[in-house]
Amino acid sequence: MASTYTIANLDPTDLDGAAWALAWVRFLLRDKPNEGSTFPPGSLDDDELTANLNADRIQDTTAGGGDDTYYFRPHLTASRLIVSNPTWISRWSSGGVSEEMRDASEVATAIRKANTWIDDAIGTATTGRVGGLSLEVVL
Repeated sequence: MASTYTIANLDPTDLDGAAWALAWVRFLLRDKPNEGSTFPPGSLDDDELTANLNADRIQDTTAGGGDDTYYFRPHLTASRLIVSNPTWISRWSSGGVSEEMRDASEVATAIRKANTWIDDAIGTATTGRVGGLSLEVVL
């Protein structure tokens, strides 16, 4: 599994930067290589994650008074990928030993709540036009 991101790309001031968003979604998914540079089983390629990030980005449109900049929301992407992962294991046992992990929806909710600062920063960068705690309705 090859990845182009590095820790240096974790720049939360670059909200419209794809490199930051890719690094941040991997961080939230705990999808990072071990000491041997091996990614965990089920890791997504950069292209797959980037496609998911693009699906969740939001645009500050000129029609709404913006400049058509796209802002990435990697916390929403990570939470969506966790909830929709058909291989998510919340409980396992083997040889009399068992372990129970948090439910996928609990993890996704925690990620969204802990990263509302991203929505707030987008709101600030766009003078409240997008982001923040507003409700977005698409018809």
